[in-house]
Amino acid sequence: MFTLSTLYALTALAVFAGLVAFLIAARAKLKWKFSVRVVAALVLGSLFGAAVNLIFQDSVKSGAGASVLEWVNLVGAGFTALLRFIIVPLIVVSIVNAIGKTTSSKEGAKKAGQIIAFLLATTAVVAVLSIAVLSLFPFTREGLSSLVDQNTAVAAPSSVAETLLNLIPSSFFGALAGDGILPVVFVAALLGFVSVALKKDESTRPSAERFEKGMTVAYDFVLKIVDYVIELTPYGILAIIATRIAKGNWQMFVQLGLFVGVSFTAMILVFALHLIALFFLGCGPKKYFSTSGVTLLNAFTTRSSAATLPLTRDSLKKLGADEATADLASTLGTCIGQHGCAGVYPTMVAILAGIAQGWNSYSLLFLVPLVIYVVIASIGTAGVGGGAFNVSLLVLTLIGLPIELAVIFMAVDFIVDMGRTALNVSDSLLAGVVVHKWNSRKKSAGNGAARSIGGAENA
Repeated sequence: MFTLSTLYALTALAVFAGLVAFLIAARAKLKWKFSVRVVAALVLGSLFGAAVNLIFQDSVKSGAGASVLEWVNLVGAGFTALLRFIIVPLIVVSIVNAIGKTTSSKEGAKKAGQIIAFLLATTAVVAVLSIAVLSLFPFTREGLSSLVDQNTAVAAPSSVAETLLNLIPSSFFGALAGDGILPVVFVAALLGFVSVALKKDESTRPSAERFEKGMTVAYDFVLKIVDYVIELTPYGILAIIATRIAKGNWQMFVQLGLFVGVSFTAMILVFALHLIALFFLGCGPKKYFSTSGVTLLNAFTTRSSAATLPLTRDSLKKLGADEATADLASTLGTCIGQHGCAGVYPTMVAILAGIAQGWNSYSLLFLVPLVIYVVIASIGTAGVGGGAFNVSLLVLTLIGLPIELAVIFMAVDFIVDMGRTALNVSDSLLAGVVVHKWNSRKKSAGNGAARSIGGAENA
């Protein structure tokens, strides 16, 4: 029987369809930027959700309002499902390609290894620092529950040892076909290191080069698929925000504001540590900003460390790094151990997701695997806008948490991403300077020892 509530429901769905059509037009005809469309989706979703809450009131839990939200949530749930779909191929191609970037020459491989080790080790330090900063902010389960559905609750991890043991798959192909993410990481890392080893042997180098070319093609294809999925973010945000607001979850705006605040607090603190480290390496703030200020500003505005790569390389040369170190640090820094996209952001998202699920996110049982997973996920970070989102998906999946919270934070991601990208480029510069100074001092010490020996022999 056709009732007034049915008419309201059909009208509400028609309005929602109109909002989706508007966002499509904003991209195709109005040429709005991605970040502008995300903000528009946040505002429109909030207004639509408020209207649904006002009109349907109690029926948003059962009745006509619930039916409307069920169809609206189809868009949000579909977007989330697509994100899960891309995780496995993204892990494989990102990690294999990142490890494959190490050069086959002995000296180059040595420097690449030093840069990678520095980036990964400092990413772990940044993750720990981010945990400390986050603990100072008043996030609660009650507040965070406004950002996620309560039906997504999952079991907390049993033990660190069991979690690490799950890293090793029982079947090579089964690891890629199963639901577990840890085995996929293991397989991808294994393929990457084997590829590097094969490149060092003349007899197997052709096979390694063909494999590397194939993975490069696969990487381009997968990233294009990721681009298509990420382009759907405004529609996913529109539906998810509308659903949350319709259910009366106004606290979410406070939580989003807090998240932006804690993110920038942690990033500013990490950047200050970069400056302190560079100062002790003989590069004071004045010299650093005079040589790298434009590079950091470009990273901040473009939100792409990959697009900033040529400027990063030039800045490293101006800071005194040799050409090989500058090339390696600027290149590896776009895909491994980024302090902003792979250190600060995913660590905080994971802890907050754990709190929202009622876990003790500040226990060692949670934090030790988290830091390990953050370091693992930082291998293969995409040096483009949204790279942190991909790492967050991987970290959440590794821990076993729902990815919905990462999707919600996409609503304010464009604000945080500017600071993250500048921090990523800064850690590339720091890595290049540290490795250059280290090798220069070792070389000087070696030459000094050789001169001493030579002088003694002549005497």
